[in-house]
Amino acid sequence: MFLLCCALLWSNGAAAQTNAPLPDHVISEFGEPPTIPDDPHTETLRSAMQTAFVDSMTNGSWTEAQASALAEIVTYDDPRVAWLISDLMRFVSSPDLSTGLATAAAALLDINPPAQNQWAVITDHLIAWDIPAPPDYLTMKRAIFTSAVPGWDRIFVEGDIDWRLVSWGAC
Repeated sequence: MFLLCCALLWSNGAAAQTNAPLPDHVISEFGEPPTIPDDPHTETLRSAMQTAFVDSMTNGSWTEAQASALAEIVTYDDPRVAWLISDLMRFVSSPDLSTGLATAAAALLDINPPAQNQWAVITDHLIAWDIPAPPDYLTMKRAIFTSAVPGWDRIFVEGDIDWRLVSWGAC
């Protein structure tokens, strides 16, 4: 049985996403972080995110529509979206799809695509660089996770939790 776990870190949500300078050891290990836009997402990007992240979970399949949507998402060059890719990667069993998702996230983060341990490498960069969550993150993350376990809709609610650090699987 899978568990919802790995860092239910209770914190002030605003404090978790400040733009404090990164420590030298983070830059040494992970390099310079990508530039983060602060504008809201366009309707086109939101639609592509719905298709790639939510519809794939709801339908239980990855089709050409999802692949096209993911390619479109990458063109927006918004590293914040890599959080949703990381979330989706927790539910993917296909090595090819995992590689495709990792490649898309790596493009958004401006890093080399990881060959192994793809979810961990992507997520480590997101955490180390303190990449902020994308607009409407909780809504989209809730849709991804509750597609797997419908009862979790009661868990994914607004509050003083940094939802970026909540994942699926054993800790």
